[in-house]
Formats: sequence, structure tokens, C-alpha cells
Amino acid sequence: MMLSPDFHENKTLHTMASEQTPLLHYRLTGGSIQAPDASASPQQTGTSGCDVGPTGSPRRLGTLFGVVVPTMLSMFSVVLFLRLGFVVGQAGLLQGMAVFFLAYFIIGLTVLSVCAISTNGAIHGGGAYYMISRALGPEFGGSVGLLFFLANVGSSSVYLLGLVESVVMDFGQEYGGSLPTGYWPEVGYGSAFLLLLMLICQFGAAFYTRAIFLVLLIVAVTYGAAIASLFPSGGERSVVVVLNSSMHLNVTVHAPNLGTLRSNLNNDYLVDYTTGDVATFFSVFAVMFNGCTGIMAGSNMSGELKDPSRSIPRGTLTGVAFTYCIYNLTAFLISSSCPRLLLQYDYGFLRTIAPFPLLVSLGVYAAASSASLSCLIGASRVLYALACDRIFGHMLSPLTVTSRSGNPWVAVLFTWFLVQCVTFSGKLNSIAGIVTTCFLLTYASVNLACLAMEWASAPNFRPTFRLFSWHTCLGGLLGSLAMMFLVNPFIALVSLVALSILTVFLHYQTPDMGWGFISQALIYHQVRKYLLKLDIRKEHVKFWRPQILLLVANPRGACGLIRFLNHLKKGGLYVLGHVVIGNLDTMPYDPVQTESPSWLALIDQLDVKAFVEVTLAASVREGAQHLLRITGLGGMKPNTLVMGFYDDSQSHDWFLSDGAFADNAENRSHEASVCGPTPVQQLRTHFPPPRGAEAVRLLCESEYVAIINDAIKMGRNVCLARSFHRYPGPPLQNRFRLLRRDETPLQSTIHSDSETDTSDLETGASVTFPDDDDDGSVTIDVWPLDLLRPDAAFYLDVCGLLALQLACVLGMVPAWRGARLRVLLPVEMCLGVGHKSSDGASDCLNDATEQTANSELGGMGTEASASFLPLRDGVREAEVRLRKLLSGLRIRATVHTVPWDDVVALHWCRSDSGWIPDSVEDVSGVAKTIAGVPEKLCTPYIDAINGLLRRTSGAAAIRLLYLPRPPSDQRRYPAYLQRLHQMTGHLGPTLFVHGVDHVTCTDL
Repeated sequence: MMLSPDFHENKTLHTMASEQTPLLHYRLTGGSIQAPDASASPQQTGTSGCDVGPTGSPRRLGTLFGVVVPTMLSMFSVVLFLRLGFVVGQAGLLQGMAVFFLAYFIIGLTVLSVCAISTNGAIHGGGAYYMISRALGPEFGGSVGLLFFLANVGSSSVYLLGLVESVVMDFGQEYGGSLPTGYWPEVGYGSAFLLLLMLICQFGAAFYTRAIFLVLLIVAVTYGAAIASLFPSGGERSVVVVLNSSMHLNVTVHAPNLGTLRSNLNNDYLVDYTTGDVATFFSVFAVMFNGCTGIMAGSNMSGELKDPSRSIPRGTLTGVAFTYCIYNLTAFLISSSCPRLLLQYDYGFLRTIAPFPLLVSLGVYAAASSASLSCLIGASRVLYALACDRIFGHMLSPLTVTSRSGNPWVAVLFTWFLVQCVTFSGKLNSIAGIVTTCFLLTYASVNLACLAMEWASAPNFRPTFRLFSWHTCLGGLLGSLAMMFLVNPFIALVSLVALSILTVFLHYQTPDMGWGFISQALIYHQVRKYLLKLDIRKEHVKFWRPQILLLVANPRGACGLIRFLNHLKKGGLYVLGHVVIGNLDTMPYDPVQTESPSWLALIDQLDVKAFVEVTLAASVREGAQHLLRITGLGGMKPNTLVMGFYDDSQSHDWFLSDGAFADNAENRSHEASVCGPTPVQQLRTHFPPPRGAEAVRLLCESEYVAIINDAIKMGRNVCLARSFHRYPGPPLQNRFRLLRRDETPLQSTIHSDSETDTSDLETGASVTFPDDDDDGSVTIDVWPLDLLRPDAAFYLDVCGLLALQLACVLGMVPAWRGARLRVLLPVEMCLGVGHKSSDGASDCLNDATEQTANSELGGMGTEASASFLPLRDGVREAEVRLRKLLSGLRIRATVHTVPWDDVVALHWCRSDSGWIPDSVEDVSGVAKTIAGVPEKLCTPYIDAINGLLRRTSGAAAIRLLYLPRPPSDQRRYPAYLQRLHQMTGHLGPTLFVHGVDHVTCTDL
């Protein structure tokens, strides 16, 4: 299939060569996958950019020396030679094996998660950081990656200090040797060892392989000699244990026998001579677990492995299983041959009983140095991956420099410098707790990443390693978190706080990396599940909320309305709908695909909570029908259609005045010099300036009114928004005061429920109430009755109730909570005091409409769908009825009666159709005729309504008016629209409201 050049200009397609990116083209008959675009950035391709060096350095490490050996040596470290005596001597063989099992069970669950993630796609440099960041996103991955890097730095220093401590104990002057001891000499020894390790790392992965092979030979020979010492010639051997300068202990080591084994089966917790505290099961477990935190040593070298997806799971499992067997075998042999006192008072007993103690010491040095080397080179690779991904911006860019062979020598130098700084502390115990906690936090994050992907059930998560489930992931997560607080609760809490702070910081600072978001997959999974449970058949009016579909032609002229409706939705569905005019048969591609991203960017820029629906249709009306039918999903579908008002006024360009589109607000996380045009610049380019007053329209008057009629037929409420180019935002007092300077001041005589005097009403005198704006408060005015039907201006139907409901909802929004709601009730003073028009028409009219209204209200139950306001008994009675209705609906509002006798007089006197009836039969259908506008309304009458609105509601922030149903005769559509235009001329933000369904309820 051929695509037009225009398509490629709008949507670039990259063919990716790596496993973790979308595979678009694959040659089956030979060759290789088409290479990615050379100009594509790591963010575009989804790769880290760290899998190979800039010169294409090859990956040299295999499974054995790349994963198995580093994992084994890191997990052995000095525990094998210096801590097994402590475990068996204090806990006994049975509890000691329980300690091994529990520790390896926790880390084994983490290993299963590592294996699952590493076999789900291509793995590049960074090890655990790479897995977590690609699964959980750059924010969480970057924060965990930084802590993991620091943990490796600290661990390297801990093993180094342990190495120095062993050397000093063997050759220091305090212990009868010749080496000087003290702070600075010991720091010098550590620095010399560290310099040697750094030089090994600078030679790259090949030299590192040779070094760890040599270390492996030394450790193997040493371990063999230590085990051989458990089988003394002659069957036994006496040794002397030095307790202190004045006390010595003579013990005998036997060849493995049942008697010694039975004596060492159970626990015997005594004082730990290194700390002075009585040992417990958990203290023994914590010491042992510290030696098991080397499972990531092989994963850290993922960027150097030939086949990481194969080597990491096989090598890690092999290394962990081998060390577990060695620990249990060694513990069994020790329990069978060494007396309990030797194990409790000499944790380095293997050197004591060995024929050649220095050989065992050499093994300790080799194991400690190899563990420190693995952490040093692993930390440099994690740091290099962080720098390549630019998680922290360009701050780490110098660390991406590599040698010709691809070795990140700058990252190695920086890591060496940090390890050297930690070494200056010289405090082994204080660092060890922090290091272990950070490692456990990383393990918990790996389990969380695997758990999230398993729960998301994404089709592309199909690792070839299947020996895991969400149960193992959850167990590893909880086990790692529990161990964090068991080792050191304070450090664990501080680590979690630091992780949270880093995550929040990176959330606002890190650009979109194009790695995908596991949160989106999890949200999708949960939303789909609950959408299926959202049954439209179980809807109830008690839980009604506005679910809005806003039709937008050009957002540059509608930003004010978009923001206003974002407040009005009150937690409901909010959709921006746009219709693209055209025919897909004549187009080379679907234009909707290129429109949607710009609309989504607009939503982000305006910071509104809305969805976007764009459709292609031959006309705007047809597209509106599409959107009304298909927008939403399941029980979440729009119940209210909102459109801007149809007039010839010049649209306001919000892109030129709104602060969200100002130059100083252009996407703070983007750097224009590197990333190209900012989002605001792209929006300005995509959306053209608003049309002029004389511009050609895609929508005519008749089609506009037809859309209103279509929505009503489809059972949707309809709102028409006018003059929202003057909407200044939420009701900040100063902003509305500035707006009011251009408005007509409130001058009319209006009657308030609190200031009205019944005697004045009955005499028809003018009664005023204090100006609502004297206190500077913001008001929302609601006219719930149909002003174009004075004959029905005493019948409050679903349209008026919807207007009241929307005004109440708006007042519940925090940004509008300070606004006061006013309900304006137009009344005829002559009817209020029982006066009759000619031929007694007013009483007949009241009788007929009250009878009709009561018949309609019968059987409605508690659904407040309509209310009859009787004027025959007086204006006061109508006002009381309205206040009672508002009280029953729990709507806090003040009721103001507005005399409009002079306005109605224009309608009765100038109407050509003679509205004064001759009999009750002539008005029997009055209450049911509110679905349309009278065919003939004189211009002076509509102008008088406009004057009334300007006088009474000119200073309001928002006005909600009754929207009559369009006439059934399409030839009257232009006249219908003209009356609405004439009625609301020169007003501020106004919202016409037409309801079709119940929205209020008096039930509990």
C-alpha cells in the first residue's frame, strides 16, 4: 500500500531493528531487519542508546563469565569465610538452614521476576535500572536507578573496607604484624586497592573477564583448602581460641561425626562478641541476608552480554542455586566437625583450623575484591545508562563519553571517585545498613515491575521464562519491603521518602521518553473491567451528573467556553467533539489520525479533564449525529450537547491572550533548541486564526438549528453558549469587577424574598432590594421560565429544572464556591392581585393551565420534573412555591421576583394571532405548548426582554436562560435563531438550556 507524501509529513514511520520497538518490516527471504532512521533519537526509537558504544563495540561476555561467576563471587563475598561460623554457632544447623532457605526464598522470588522481564525483549545496558525504567516509566525507573547506582557505590566501598579490615587483622601492628594501623593508613590501603580495581574496569569487559576468572580460581582453591581442614589427619586437631588478652580457649576439631552434629543441631544464642548484643534469629538472618544481595551482579553487565535475554536468567539461576548448595553443604560439614564454642567465639575459625591460614586469608581477599570489582563496574554501567537516557537532562551528558572499544571510561572514573569518597568514612557498619536497604528497594521495584506487567495482561508481555506468576512477584515485593524494615526501619523509611521525592521531581522534569507507561496498561485493564459493570439500565436520577459533548470548530475561539465547561461537568464525562468535512474516498489518508494529537495537546495546554472525539463527515450536521451516537462507551455517554452560539460576531483569538499560550508558559519540560517547536508553537501552526465576520461558513443557520433538533430527538439536553469570549475564568473578584465596568449597572426594581412586602405587591407599587453587588460577590443568574412564552411563564418544566441544576453544580465547584445563585422569577403584577384581562381571560388561563399542569404532575413521584407556580393567588404565593421547590431540591439560592407587566403588554397588544382566548377550550393545551416558540413574536417584545435581562442580570458572571424547542417547520429555523440572538444581545456570558429528561430528585 502506498501512502502519500503528506502522510509522512504528519506521521513519521520508523522501522526498528531492536526487539523492544514496533516491528513494521521484516525480511523473510534473507538479510536483516531494516535499520532504524539514523536521525531518530533514542526517545523516538524507544531504545536507551546504551546497548553499544558509538563505534559499534561488540558484546563480548557470555553466560559463564558474564553472569554466573560475578553472581557467585558477589554472593559469596566474605560471608563464606567469615560469617558461616556465626550463623551455625548461634542458630544451630536446623535454624541456620532455615535462615538460608528464607533468605534465598526472598531473593529467589526476585530472581524469577528478573528472569521474566529479561526474557520479554531486548535488554540493553543498565541491568535492573533498564528493566524497571522500561516497565514502570522514566520517573520511577530513574529514581530507583539512581538509588541502585548509589547502592552499588556503597557496596563496593563496604567490600573494600572489609578487605582492608581483613588485611589489617592479618598483618597489622595491633595484631602482631608489621603494617601500620590507624585511620589514614587504612584509608591508604583501601585507596590503593580501589585504584587497582578502577584500572581493571578501565581496560574494559575483556580484561574484567580475565580478572574474575583468576579470582574464581583463587576462591575455589581456598574453599577447597578450608573444607579439607575440616578433615584433620588423625581424626582430630586441637586449636586455641583467643578470647581476650588474658583468656584462651582450647577446643578440638574432629572429623565429621554424628555426635558433633547432634550438639550443633539446635540454637544456642549468646552475646555476639563483635556487637555486644545477644544474638537472635532475626539478627542472624539480617547478617546472612547482607551476603545474598549480589544477585544483580550479572544483570548489571547486560550491556556487555552477547545474549542478555538468554544469559541473565540462566546465569542468575545457576549462580543462586550453586551458592545455596555451597552454603548448606558447608554449614552441614561445619556442624559435623567443629564444636559450638569455636563457632561462637571465633567467626573466622576457618583460618584458625587451616594448616595454611594465609591461604584462607587469600581467599577472603579475593572474594572481597571481586565483590567490590563487580559493584564498581556494575555501578558505572548503571550510571552510563542513566546518562544515555538523559533522565536527569544534560547534567550527566559528559558521562556518555566512551573509548574506542566502547568502554564508558568517564562513568568509571566518576564512580571510582564516589567510591573513594565513601571509603574516606572508614565506617563499615554504618554504610552496610544503607547499602542493603537500597538493594532491597531495587529488588522490590523489580518485583513491582513484573507484577504490574503481569496484572496489566498486555498481549506483548509474553516472556519465554514462564516459572513465575503474580503470586511470586507479590511475594518478592512484600518480602523485600519487610526485609528493609527488618534490617533498619529508619533507613528504610528515609529510602522510601527519598524515592518518592525523586519520582515527583522526575515526573515534572523528564521529557516523554517514548518507552510506554505501565500505568496506562493498568488503568486500561481496570477501566474496562468497571465499564462493563457500569450498567446503563441501573441509572437513577439521584446520581445524575452532566456528561457534556462540546462541538468545537476552532479551539482558538473557544478556550473560554472549554474552561467553563470543565468546571460545569462536576466529575462527569467531558468530550470535545470536532467534525472534519470531507469524503474518505477522495482522500489519500484519514485526516482524523492527524487531527487527534493536536487536540490532545490542546487539552494538556489548557489543563482540562476532557476526552477528544474527531470524526469525518460530509456535513457538520452529519458529523454531529455521528458524535451524538457513538461518543462514549458503555454507561459513559454524553447526556448534554453544548454548542457555541451562531452569530456573525468576530471570534476572539484566545491563543493571543490566554496565559497558557504565552511564550513564558510553553511547555517547561521541553528545550526548544533541542526538541524543535514547542507544543504551543505547534498548536498555533495547526489551528488557524479564528474566522472573520465575513468569512464563509461551513454551517448555515438552518443546519445549526437542525443539530439542536437532532440532539433533542436523540434524548440529549442542549445548551447554547453565547458571549463566552468575555468569560474571564473562575470568579476571581477583581476580574469580574473589571468586566462589570463595561456592563449596564443594575437599575431595575426587583423584588427579593427577604425584602418583599406583601402589601406593596398587592398594591402594585415598585419595591427595590439592595444591590447584590455591593459586597463585590459574584452572582449566577437563572431564569428558569420561558421568556418567549409569557402564557407559560408560570410553568417550571424540565428545562428550568435543568438550568437550576447546572447552576447548582457550578456553585459546587471549588473555583465557583464563592458565587451566589439568584433565581429570577418574572411576574405580572396585575395577575398577582386578581385583576382580569378583557373577557376574564387571565382567570381562565390560570384555571386551564393549572388543571393541565396538575394532570402532568400526577404520578411523577419524587422526581422533580415540573412545578406549577400559581399566579392567581398572588405573586407572593408563586414565590413561596418556588422557594419551597428549591428547598426540597437542596439548592441554596435567593429568589427575586421581576415585574414585567410592561414587557408582557407588548406581547399581548402587538401579537397578530390574538393570544387572549375566548374560552377555556382555546387554552387547554397551553402547558403542553412550551416545546416551541410562538410563530409570531413582535420585535418590540423581544427587545423589551433584552432590556429586562440587561437591567436585571447585566452584572452577573453567568446567565442561564430557558431555551425553547426549535419549531417543527424548518422554514422557521432562521427566525427562531434570530429571536434568540435578539433576546441576548449585548449580554455577557450566557447559557441557553433545554432539558429533555429528569435531572433532580427529592428522594434521600
